[in-house]
Amino acid sequence: MPRQRRWEPNTRLVYERERRGWSQEEAAREAVKVAGRLGRPDLVFTGAQFGRWERGESRPRPPLRRVVCVLYDASAEALGLLEGEVGTANRRTAIKAITVMGGLGALGTRRLLSDAADAAVAASRKRAILDPMRLEELDQDVERFALDCSGVAHAELFPQVWDDWQHVEGLFDTRHSLKDRAHLTVLGGQLTYFLARLSFNMGDYAAARRHAVLAWEYAEDVGQPVLCASVRTLQSTIAFYTGQPQRSLELLEAASPYNSPYSRSRIAANAARAYAVLGDRPRAEQALGAMERYLVDLPAQPGSSPYTAAAATAAMAGTFTRLGDGETAEKYARQAIALHQAPDVRDTLFEDRANATLNLAASLVIRRAPEPEEAARLGIQAIAVPEAQRTETVRKRATELSRLLHDWPTIPAIKDFAERLREYQLPAPAL
Repeated sequence: MPRQRRWEPNTRLVYERERRGWSQEEAAREAVKVAGRLGRPDLVFTGAQFGRWERGESRPRPPLRRVVCVLYDASAEALGLLEGEVGTANRRTAIKAITVMGGLGALGTRRLLSDAADAAVAASRKRAILDPMRLEELDQDVERFALDCSGVAHAELFPQVWDDWQHVEGLFDTRHSLKDRAHLTVLGGQLTYFLARLSFNMGDYAAARRHAVLAWEYAEDVGQPVLCASVRTLQSTIAFYTGQPQRSLELLEAASPYNSPYSRSRIAANAARAYAVLGDRPRAEQALGAMERYLVDLPAQPGSSPYTAAAATAAMAGTFTRLGDGETAEKYARQAIALHQAPDVRDTLFEDRANATLNLAASLVIRRAPEPEEAARLGIQAIAVPEAQRTETVRKRATELSRLLHDWPTIPAIKDFAERLREYQLPAPAL
């Protein structure tokens, strides 16, 4: 009969839980919260599980183990959760016992001195030195993602960001200097932000929210202004497109402590559209004025895209459309399209160009002399793109245009637009 594996009680798990003042049930509840932040709300934790792990009757399987490591802010090896690292984990437990119980006399064995010394050597060797070249490569990837988010098919970009994020997360499981750990935290936040942004643009609101919550945890840890503002602004965008304009404004207010020159115009523009939907024209116009004052010409940084003159003019058009002022909206929409078609503008900004076109189409419907047929033609133009270039914001704006065209159901162009919109399916990430 094969010998049954026996594990010793895991006193490190007990120590980490008790120093936080948690019962096993409370630890399980906290683990559920961590799992949600990591995008795994499907994982189940119970107090009985924690009891079995602490008694050494079993160990958490990999997905659960990752949550426990985050919960206790320690590596799997340090917590004694790796099958191949029992000796080192036990030695660290012994060192902790010396501290907690008051020294060698309480433990009654000189063998512990040797084990403790061996553990110190093992710990010093375990300290990982990050390869500066690898960090530089990750930084370059993040800078590239900041540019590509507006011009590369999102389903194609998502796996690239995901691979880098997994690599960074793996590095968190080893020990580093405070400087390197801060660098990794910034990278983790930037990559998670891009995962949230791409998930939203591919229409997965649940995934976008989860990534954004985790991105905020990274961002808040380091307080990097562009990252913090970008995450809160993205969360406000998600709230806006799910029909929560007031919540959108609250999230923009939460971004105000990180209101750097890079982010101010976008924050003001997003506030303007939320006020417009709420019917508050004075505040919407005030926010648009702030957006114009804050415009700066800055290169793309890891986070939200820089707010260009073209983006600002499009925001003017979108806001006045939502305020029901078709004539003013049309003027700004035509300016925005001209700016997006300028020779020095990247020809791959498919989402921005489509939304600018849809703003013009909507303005033609709500002005005093409506042109529904031309609006439908522009709508068809905006959504007649390859599947890889389709995004959630364009789908939403096109749906809004379709509602505005509801009063002219017999016009052939409007029928055609409605049919094409039904076939407008968002892409899924490439494998």
